[in-house]
Amino acid sequence: MKRLCLLLGLLLAVTIVGIGCSAHDQYRRMTWRYSVEADGITFQDDVDAYILQERPTHLSQWYFN
Repeated sequence: MKRLCLLLGLLLAVTIVGIGCSAHDQYRRMTWRYSVEADGITFQDDVDAYILQERPTHLSQWYFN
């Protein structure tokens, strides 16, 4: 009986550790994916800002009057 309880306890401990590790791996993948998406959005915003920085100079002088 003691062996059975010890075996079940060991199995429970291994299961809990396995679930914790897989949840941590999933969290790391999620944060890595978010980081990559945030970098992509930031890069796109920087490119848009660079392309559009000269746009007001192309407007007609009548626009400002």
